[in-house]
Amino acid sequence: MSKRLTATMLCLACVGLAFHAAAQAGEPTPQPLGVGGLQKGAKHDVRHPGRATGRAGGVGPQSSPKLPSGTRFVRSPGIVRRRSAPQLGLDAIQNPVLERVNYHRALAGLAPVMAEGRLLQAAQSHASYLVSTDEFGHYEDKKTNPHYTGHSPFDRLDAAHYDYAEAGEVVARQPSMHPGAAVDALVGAIYHRFIILAVEFAQAGPGASLSTQRGADELYVTVDFGSAMLPSLRRSAALTVYPADRQLGVPTDFDPSEEFPDPMPGQALAGYPVSVQVDARHRFAVKSFSLHRLDSSHHRRPVPAKLLTNASDPETPSFAAALIPLSPLAPSTTYRAAFSGSVDRRPVSRSWQFTTAHPSAVTMSFAVPTVVPGGIEKVVLHGLDTEKGPYYLCYAPAQLIKSIVHESETHVVVTTTTKCDAGASCEIRLTASYRSSCTNPFAGGTFTVTR
Repeated sequence: MSKRLTATMLCLACVGLAFHAAAQAGEPTPQPLGVGGLQKGAKHDVRHPGRATGRAGGVGPQSSPKLPSGTRFVRSPGIVRRRSAPQLGLDAIQNPVLERVNYHRALAGLAPVMAEGRLLQAAQSHASYLVSTDEFGHYEDKKTNPHYTGHSPFDRLDAAHYDYAEAGEVVARQPSMHPGAAVDALVGAIYHRFIILAVEFAQAGPGASLSTQRGADELYVTVDFGSAMLPSLRRSAALTVYPADRQLGVPTDFDPSEEFPDPMPGQALAGYPVSVQVDARHRFAVKSFSLHRLDSSHHRRPVPAKLLTNASDPETPSFAAALIPLSPLAPSTTYRAAFSGSVDRRPVSRSWQFTTAHPSAVTMSFAVPTVVPGGIEKVVLHGLDTEKGPYYLCYAPAQLIKSIVHESETHVVVTTTTKCDAGASCEIRLTASYRSSCTNPFAGGTFTVTR
């Protein structure tokens, strides 16, 4: 045997002993090349919903919002709250996007992601491209568009010169100008949640563009996530569960038809998804996953749900699993989730509980049932949850309203026009919705204009 070969074998033996010693001591084991992408500049494809099956990704209504004929809206002012100082000079829409992402990550026990300039550049250019082209999803085809920076998320991050070990992208289109609502929709959409709550990501770029075309607000949000260098894996893997243990105010439902790809084709409304995931570099397996409703006597009632795993659903990553209840969850109710499986062939189990939000009970009242043409009506919203952000006060027929002024988030002054014909009785309908399309109203009522 040659001296060179002998030396090589001795080196390999030393490396093996080093790995063994580190494992015996319980210290992090260096990750081999090609597993998880530890090294800076090792360009893996960017994770995004739809990548596994070649379908469009994103969260939002299938079509752009359109107001019903004769209907107009005014946006409420919203409650001005003190915010943290923006990172990297984020604007008034980008900063709330990042804050809301980190709000959900904190609930799940994860470290926040920090704003990164190159990720911000890639995400904002894509959000601006989508608005300017009235398109949706992760891919760009119009190379002459001034916001075009690459066909795929991979191309856009490459154009921004962002070297990453792991990266991901989520996209939302919402008929609202409220950034937090767009992020909440992304977290509710299960394939997108897997990316937002990935423990591997340390940086993010929150891109956002608002369109007011077609008479309605439409907000496009793109968030690009990444890490330039991943830490070594430890032997014990933490499970990230969501909703988090003892979380309150959890939404009761989820519209799978507004997530692309659709995790539950043919079903219009389902219960809020429950999920578990680990660092993507671990080997993850599911043995059982269940959800039970706890009644007043703490008896458990099983909740029928669809189980998503990578074995049965390619869009579910290999490091995660989810339960989507077949029907909306009950409000003001505590649920208990239980998971068992393995991580790197070591058995793991976890049980936790959460409580759903109280039912919405917003009502609308009018100072008087009837006003004269050109008269004033005072409207009050009772029980409004101001934490949900601005809403849209929609009115029809629009020609009968001269002005609407918000004295506060809950008190509104409506001035009518003189266009109600003499001898006629003209009914005006007001509705309050979190969507600029005036769909899914949470409160409403009518009053009459008459001479």
